Amino acid sequence: MPTRNILALLATLLVIAAARLYWVETFAIRLPFWDQWDAEGDFLLRPWIEGRLKLHNLWEPHNEHRIFPTRLLSLLIFSVTGVWDNLVEARVNILVAACIPLIILLFLMRQKALHGPRWLVLIVIIAQFSLPFAFENLLIGFQSQFYFLIIFTLLALILVSRYPDSFVAMAGVLVLSWLSVLTMASGILTPLAASGVYALQGFQKRQLNWKHVAFAAVLIGLSVAGYFLMPQIEANHIYRSRSVVELRKALRYILAWPVLKSWPAAIALWAPAVVMVPWFLRNRTLSRADLFMAGCVMWSLAQTLAIAYGRGQAMQTVSSRYTELFTIGLIGGAWFAARFMEITLKHWYITWIGAVFFVVFIRGHITRRDLEMHNVRTSYGLSLKQESNVRKYLKTGDPSVLVQPQFEIPYPDSVRLRSLLDNPTLRHILPPYLSQ
Repeated sequence: MPTRNILALLATLLVIAAARLYWVETFAIRLPFWDQWDAEGDFLLRPWIEGRLKLHNLWEPHNEHRIFPTRLLSLLIFSVTGVWDNLVEARVNILVAACIPLIILLFLMRQKALHGPRWLVLIVIIAQFSLPFAFENLLIGFQSQFYFLIIFTLLALILVSRYPDSFVAMAGVLVLSWLSVLTMASGILTPLAASGVYALQGFQKRQLNWKHVAFAAVLIGLSVAGYFLMPQIEANHIYRSRSVVELRKALRYILAWPVLKSWPAAIALWAPAVVMVPWFLRNRTLSRADLFMAGCVMWSLAQTLAIAYGRGQAMQTVSSRYTELFTIGLIGGAWFAARFMEITLKHWYITWIGAVFFVVFIRGHITRRDLEMHNVRTSYGLSLKQESNVRKYLKTGDPSVLVQPQFEIPYPDSVRLRSLLDNPTLRHILPPYLSQ
């Protein structure tokens, strides 16, 4: 690998790690938050300590998800530290999240695909992993499932793009797809994205590869099985889009992100891939890097549709935690915008069209900077109140201390929170400063 590439990789990872460390050290706290109390504390760490944890408990449902890798990581961190500490988990997640740009850049560099305008993808990679727009995932250690899902998806897409005819690679794709299903509900989209890349390879070669067809059928079957294994939470059905009109309105928010809401912005961000992939197919010039990026775009677009349907009722903004799922699609969009600029360099009067993606993307992040920092600071202020109220309860034992407005205690039910705080096993593993 050329020295220039190594330096670019190291510099990118250093910037990302330093930025994320700053956000974590400045705005994360040690106290567990919301779902952590049940899914991690009461249903994972307490059974583990008391010797009651069974193997099947690791992939039991948590809402609509199964969070198998997140549970393993939580057990590993607790086994090493002996403390149930959200801040430690958030610090570990910096390394987990950094694996995503590492995987993308290593693959592109190994393919010798980074040169000329293509280096512009670093703008999107650095922005997506350094800015605090997904602060819920950044500051809450329990949210690592988002990073695991993206990692499994990237590795699956690399295997499909790099080794399409290898049975060993196919076995790897199958394992990674199943891990995705066991990570989050939307993990069922990973085998579909892998199938899409196989389809692109067939279209490019203008031939039907029956081995690919058969394996794609297996992947689609895995996706369908994952859907039927997904727990149906009746309480969450109220968030679903109720009509095509509501779905379209939700997509306007989601596809335009990081712009607040705008169909022109959505077109500018996603059109490069939607236009360039068919163009390359027509000319049979899709490289392995192009196939990989096309798979990233397909996966993120599928995620946007799933969010628009599942959480689209009267949507006014995109939840912080979901924005992580658009990242690899936006990186793919940047890639194809750069590819357009690359092939039109001799025609300066149209090359600028490719730059529209980057202008809209950068402008979107600039315009929402104040909003995101307001959200981060508001969340941090509430976290400090949660911490203060829990400390008061642990010192006084007064139940009225926990009767507070929503988000001023770290769990939605004060009675349930009190029972968790009174449990000797859980109290013993909480960060010691809470009882001081």
